[in-house]
Amino acid sequence: MKRLPLALGVAGILLLASALAYYLIQVAPRVRTGRMEARYSDPDSRPGVSGFRFETRRGIESIGDYSGRVVVIDVWASWCPPCVEGIPRLVALSERYRDTPFDLVGLSVDRGGWDDIDPFLQRRPEINYKVAVPHPAPAFQLETLVDLDPLGEVAVLPTFFVIDPKGRLAGKLVGSNALPEVSALAGRLLEESSDG
Repeated sequence: MKRLPLALGVAGILLLASALAYYLIQVAPRVRTGRMEARYSDPDSRPGVSGFRFETRRGIESIGDYSGRVVVIDVWASWCPPCVEGIPRLVALSERYRDTPFDLVGLSVDRGGWDDIDPFLQRRPEINYKVAVPHPAPAFQLETLVDLDPLGEVAVLPTFFVIDPKGRLAGKLVGSNALPEVSALAGRLLEESSDG
């Protein structure tokens, strides 16, 4: 019986060491990547993301379905206070570019998918942009750490992906304070597409 506490202590240390190793090797690099912003001002350097798919209430869609349009993907969750506080600014952004080839998609990463989102949307009738969930549903590492391949890793909500009319990623911007830059980038892409 005297060896039981020692064995439990060793098992606890091994478990803690395994958890720490997993975090350092698997999770921490994804968190760093998910927090990184990216901007691709040169159209030739922009990675193609037209294969990214999501589910709307109308069915499965992909970025490729929006060819010729600037698309902003707002990755959010109904339980995220900065995401919810940003809704009026997203509504204004959608209104600002209403008469242009522009689409805003609120991509919810709520774990419960539509079961979590529908009650939230019923309380927010002012939302004037498309709401969707990733398709297929992504695997979550932590509450906000999600891989939205080929868009990229997300570790902070909200995260914005701005996509040019050719289905290429023009920018990944992180955090609720990024919305003015998202709007400016969308405007530049709309000008770029009208010039070419």
